[in-house]
Amino acid sequence: MRSLLVYLLAVVGTACAATKAGPTAPIPKAATSTPSPAPATPPDASRTAQPAVEPPVAFLLGLMPLRSTGVDVFRAAHPTYDGRGVIIAILDSGIDAGVAGLIGASTGGPKILDLRDFSGEGRIELTPVAPEAVRLAGAARIGRLTAATTWYAGVFRELPLGPPPAGDVNGNGTNTDAFPVVVVKATDGWVAFLDSNLDGSFEDEMPLHDYRQGRETIALGRRPLTLVANFGEPAAGGGAPVLDLFFDTSGHGTHVAGIAAGHNLFNVAGFDGVAPGAQIIGLKIANNARGGVSVHASMWRAMDYAARFAEQRNLPLVLNLSFGVGNEHEGRAVMDSLVDAFLAAHPGVVMAISAGNDGPGLSTVGFPGSADLALSVGATYPGVFTRAPQPGVPVPRDVLGWFSSRGGELVKPDVVTPGVAFSVVPPWATGDEIKGGTSMAAPHAAGLVACLVSALAQEGRRVSTSDLVQALRVSAHPFPGATIVDQGAGTPMLDAAYQWLRAGHQGSVYAASAVYRRDGPGGGGGGGEGGASVVFSVQHLAGLRAAQFALRTDVPWLTVPERVDAEPRVTNIPVGYARGALAAPGVYVGTVTARNPSDTLAGPLFHLVNTVIVPYDLAAKPLSDERRGIAPAAVRRYFLRAPQRGATLRATVTLPDSQQQRATIRLYEPNGAPARSAPQDVEVGGEEPGTVVVTVRGEDLVPGVYELDIVAPPLAGVTVTVRAELGAVALAPAGAGGGLEASSVRDGTVMGRVTHTLVGAERGYTLTGRGLPAETLLVRAPEWAKRAEVDVQLTPDLWDELTDFSVTVYDSTGQQLPGANEAVNYAFGRLSFTVPEKLTGRPLTVEFYPAFAKLPGHAWRGSARIRFLGREKALGEKNGTDLSVVSGGRAAVALPVPPASALELPAGFGALIETRVSAATGGGAAATRRTAVER
Repeated sequence: MRSLLVYLLAVVGTACAATKAGPTAPIPKAATSTPSPAPATPPDASRTAQPAVEPPVAFLLGLMPLRSTGVDVFRAAHPTYDGRGVIIAILDSGIDAGVAGLIGASTGGPKILDLRDFSGEGRIELTPVAPEAVRLAGAARIGRLTAATTWYAGVFRELPLGPPPAGDVNGNGTNTDAFPVVVVKATDGWVAFLDSNLDGSFEDEMPLHDYRQGRETIALGRRPLTLVANFGEPAAGGGAPVLDLFFDTSGHGTHVAGIAAGHNLFNVAGFDGVAPGAQIIGLKIANNARGGVSVHASMWRAMDYAARFAEQRNLPLVLNLSFGVGNEHEGRAVMDSLVDAFLAAHPGVVMAISAGNDGPGLSTVGFPGSADLALSVGATYPGVFTRAPQPGVPVPRDVLGWFSSRGGELVKPDVVTPGVAFSVVPPWATGDEIKGGTSMAAPHAAGLVACLVSALAQEGRRVSTSDLVQALRVSAHPFPGATIVDQGAGTPMLDAAYQWLRAGHQGSVYAASAVYRRDGPGGGGGGGEGGASVVFSVQHLAGLRAAQFALRTDVPWLTVPERVDAEPRVTNIPVGYARGALAAPGVYVGTVTARNPSDTLAGPLFHLVNTVIVPYDLAAKPLSDERRGIAPAAVRRYFLRAPQRGATLRATVTLPDSQQQRATIRLYEPNGAPARSAPQDVEVGGEEPGTVVVTVRGEDLVPGVYELDIVAPPLAGVTVTVRAELGAVALAPAGAGGGLEASSVRDGTVMGRVTHTLVGAERGYTLTGRGLPAETLLVRAPEWAKRAEVDVQLTPDLWDELTDFSVTVYDSTGQQLPGANEAVNYAFGRLSFTVPEKLTGRPLTVEFYPAFAKLPGHAWRGSARIRFLGREKALGEKNGTDLSVVSGGRAAVALPVPPASALELPAGFGALIETRVSAATGGGAAATRRTAVER
């Protein structure tokens, strides 16, 4: 909800006259999202860039929202229970080791213990050279450090790091600099020299050892990017050493680290993260230039490294992973199984993982936050960010984050914590200190866990993962009106969790199936067949094993036995449905809670969640909901059945009082993915139009039940009028004969007019992946192109094996096109970007970059469609042609073939024609479909 954060910055700027408003900070759409590339930074940017809010003011305002979980009260009562003695591993985009707040811990020791790169983004290719071959000045100085007769030379290039400002590592306004590097084996290990100021000399450069040796760093330029070195020994057969430069060209990981464990952030005394006593290891898993995507097995390798690092030092470990992508098969992703296997092998480790930012749609929790043993963290929107502080007026209450992914097919998230914070960023990202998303919520939860572990350790106790997770759940405060699929247990309170652990309760982890029926109580979803009852399977995974389950339901339409004896392996629990209560369109969520009769104060053992959706059948009649009131921060959901392939879906949302009110709209496909036709939030009212129409054309429609969500702002309710309908006919390819076939979508004869418009050009490709390498396509943008789209489609089974996939477009010099990078979040992804006029007629490289969850990877297949869009031109008869389709019938629709003079087509492309059927009788919205036609 971009406009709310624009409003937030205006609010804070109004409250603090000394501050200067920074750039807007949109809520990321995926937990892995990184800030969009900004324009090139001018050379003097370090003198003009200002933080979004002056840090001392941000501290006084509470923009690190510790009060939301009671951290401030707990820390006042227990000053040393602040995470000291605990390691928090940040698996992310990297950490800038030079920012104030990540230098020291509250104990006086160093904040960062280690920084390791698992992304390969900073890998320097080294080749052996003779010392006398190094022509830069200062080579003699290097020679005094080593007796080796073989040195190694390489180049650190900006261009592969992406566009400025992040890719402009020395802040001189370009991203094409190349820094010479020399590596030698000195008496104290491998050492690198970089010509950091590009003056052609190593004479003024400091040697850079592996970070583990002395925590050495170097910085480049006016808005410095802090670099550290990771060295690896040459392969057994000889060759060059391995040099990885570690850095954060995203800002995401640095911000996350500050939330989890920052101390005296921005050099402001007392401005702390959640666990200022904890120490950090930063493990870079992301290629930031490609949209912040993880790389092959980087998550798994980083997890394994963190466990070994903590075990060698006999220190407790908490991991934070503010990454994830959408589920295609809930619970079946390879990365979920790897997380579960890791946590089962390390029963004292807690792993906090962001739930995802695809909310408020149901069944949108991403993986690996969907792993059974992970602490899956959704987000709240802290009240301190909703309006300017006013004397004598209390800060508004927190609300549930509209962007936070919801459960449905899975009983996730586990808890929700603050999902917006003011935290540290690298100097090049000054002004972007306010970030939002479940990426910010997960480190808050990780910090809570570190505080609990620290507290119990100082009292002579070590607690298990299951105990810690259960303590957070039991202490949580739920939001009124929200269900378990929205918020899990709610927002945990630190002192209550601590008291629960002190009382000696034990936690339990059970894997319980869920029922999710998207098309009525009779079926259409996961977790069981339609019927009057369902049997849940429950399996004990970790912690205390109860002998018996005491069961209770929270809705009258579910029935369940009062007690069930636990079986040794899997316990089956029957749950009955009163289907007559599930007739009206809407969403019904009912939960069966199981407790241990021997310790009812220990909290729920597990939940059996039943979600039944009764959709509006748009084939029967359109939806019309007049002047519907939505309370502040509430979500109104409409489920729309569109069962016919090739149909057109149109939803219209109007705010009658659009000058005073505003709302946010999101549309979701039947699998829970944001609709490809409207993948981002759509704003209505306020500064935006008072009516918004969202259309899903025939080629984009996925048959099934769509979800249309309307979200009110945190402090103000809205009144909306909502209409949804299907097009007059469905338009589908006619088969080998070409053309289209129009078919009826409802009873009655449809009479209409058919028109055709030439909108661009399109070509389909088969992607044949070799395994780990990126794959590319070479295309040439036509002179008339204004915009381009790249669709990529993978199989859901392949998606289960990945952790990320990105699409990036480069020009012939290797520069990324502005806005031409997409971190794909589901098996289908669409990248849309403007084609710069200077690049029309020139070759473009489209890169497809997979990331397998585990090595070695394998060959893979997918498909892609590339289209160029430009000026539209009517085809065929001026007034169109007549069309008649009887109820249940079909009719052929011929497609015109545009003459060669109408549009110059790139090689292999077909003309892209939009067909539109406007109904004269029979009702319905206009039906539209785009089709590529060969000349």
